Amino acid sequence: MNNDVERAQETGISRRTVAKAVAWSVPAIAVAATVPIAAASCVETTSFDNLRVGSRPSMLTFEPSGVTASLSYRASGSDRTPGVTSEVAATSTNPSWRYIELQLVERLDQGDWVELNIALSQPVTGLSFIVHDIDKSRSDGRVSWVDEVVVSPAGFTAQRGSNVVGNGTTSAPFTADAWGDTPISGGAGRVTLTWGNTVQNVTVRYRAGRTGSARSQHVGIGALRYDACLPPTQQMRSITPRSAPIPLDGDISVGEPPAALHDANVDS
Repeated sequence: MNNDVERAQETGISRRTVAKAVAWSVPAIAVAATVPIAAASCVETTSFDNLRVGSRPSMLTFEPSGVTASLSYRASGSDRTPGVTSEVAATSTNPSWRYIELQLVERLDQGDWVELNIALSQPVTGLSFIVHDIDKSRSDGRVSWVDEVVVSPAGFTAQRGSNVVGNGTTSAPFTADAWGDTPISGGAGRVTLTWGNTVQNVTVRYRAGRTGSARSQHVGIGALRYDACLPPTQQMRSITPRSAPIPLDGDISVGEPPAALHDANVDS
């Protein structure tokens, strides 16, 4: 994908060759996301619009329960540099909305990957999030990039955008159907994933489907939430009052309207 966000920090990224998977750490930043009262009784959610653009949060907090999601990353292939992976970015749309980056840095060799692990502080039911901007492009017969996304564990349902095919497995990853660079805000390259069963740990692997000429490519992660209504035993655990951490730098940003936090079909 070619994001509609300027990333000056990409300039001068250096390549480092490695023979095995590598991992990197991000600062331990806890971000509190407040849920509107109408949603608190049923859906626990993290508002990505509370995240500061350019920050690299390692933990997100569901409110009002205080359940946390720890974020960690790994990479494998020809470049160990994380680039903007783990960084909060924003669209140029009006209103703007935010997401967390997964980036494949140059060069794009087939099979290279970066991986996000989401580890929850307790099992939850109905975990859901969106993977944005899955696409592929070519120019003059040469492949620029082919995005592929593999998700585990199994057991999720997938609501695909109009240009997404596949089922998220290693052999049939989520990827684009038609060639062409689609905007992240358009939704054609989006897939919404929901686990109906109870889960506590989820992995998203962003993979280069073909060796490509593009310098770097991205997908985005947004709209992380879970259902606090089912099962009842889970709901009783989830609504235990707890003091919320202070939002990062006190930055409460205006983005999509509060009502959008209930809708798994929104962009973030």
